[in-house]
Amino acid sequence: MAFNQTRISLGGYVSSSGEGVSVDSINQILAGVTQLSLRGSTNLAGVCVDANGNLYLTDAIKNIILRIGNSGVISVIAGASGVSGNNGSTTVTAANARFNYPTGICCDRNGDLYVCDTKNNQIRKISNNKVSLVAGAASTATGTANGVGSAARFNNPYDIDTDKSGNLYVADTYNHSIRKIVGGTVTTMAGLSGTTGNVPVWANMTTAYGVYGTVARFSFPYGVACHPNGYIFVSDTGNHVIKRVDPAGNVRIFSGSGTYGGSLGTAKTCQYKDLKFSDVDPSGNLYIVDYADDSASRLVRVNGEGVPGNVINFATSLITESNYLAAVACTASGKLMVVQSEYMLEEYSSSSSSSSSSSSIDSSSSSSSSSSIDSSSSSSSSSQSSESSSSSSVDSSSSSSSESSSSN
Repeated sequence: MAFNQTRISLGGYVSSSGEGVSVDSINQILAGVTQLSLRGSTNLAGVCVDANGNLYLTDAIKNIILRIGNSGVISVIAGASGVSGNNGSTTVTAANARFNYPTGICCDRNGDLYVCDTKNNQIRKISNNKVSLVAGAASTATGTANGVGSAARFNNPYDIDTDKSGNLYVADTYNHSIRKIVGGTVTTMAGLSGTTGNVPVWANMTTAYGVYGTVARFSFPYGVACHPNGYIFVSDTGNHVIKRVDPAGNVRIFSGSGTYGGSLGTAKTCQYKDLKFSDVDPSGNLYIVDYADDSASRLVRVNGEGVPGNVINFATSLITESNYLAAVACTASGKLMVVQSEYMLEEYSSSSSSSSSSSSIDSSSSSSSSSSIDSSSSSSSSSQSSESSSSSSVDSSSSSSSESSSSN
């Protein structure tokens, strides 16, 4: 399959006055891979793309939400740079919103943004220049309770995605569970909150459906990604596997032997290290970040049979050793937006060592490339600010799709 890839290497964006951003350079670094560098330093975590091609990113350290518009204008749309805090259950203007280590982010069909406010143990919504609490304790307390809005509890949720119906799915990482939010009501879809484990494994796969959701067990699930057919892919990071939840709530192991490493192979024999954020393209392929603290991070494409293949081996293509692969999002046209970041502040990372074997860049990489995110004109979504035109844009494809991608 041919595809376009865009790597966004963001070197920071907030000026000394606390506002504004500027593009340093747009460089072709590989066939089909474009690097966008911004001025300053950065701590980027999650990324998502709306139906109009606008890109949204979280800065976990500076506690702000960033937008790169389809004309290339970059702006901070929520939070105050370098200021952490908690607004509780109060709805505030975006400028007055305070976050504490925001990570995963997704955009729904209406253009509203949802953010994992990780260290506040909350899910926040950005809409019409307002930030509100969707779920989680106003006091930032941790817990495992299901419930409506502020009655629900999370424990360091790291990623979030939305399906085409607008339902939200959360990787409740330190509760080792996958949570579902429908109309503000939080339930546990898979796993047992607060309990770690690894169920199912391949030996348990006596049926194609695996096990029912509450029987499943995860270990520090870091990422979730929604498939167009209703499946939820889970980065079961501590178990080094990818699991899949079907629309009926059944959980099966999808890819990975469970052994820490970098070898490719079949769905049952392949190895992963620290699986992070992921997204699904319009064709149903899963793209997932496999992080390694030895600079051997890679972006992996996993097909519908669970068989992986390296898209990019970042051990050979990172600009500097201090950078690492953070997150990925797919546009409606199938273009990949890959975030390269500098921060290393992770509260969980597998400590297992391995003799990883990484493949080179996938030979199916498209030779077409672009230094734009989207040149199509569109009305801004409800969470975006108005922008002036810029000479740098980041995607030459336009889409009328109403379904957006996450990543986390």
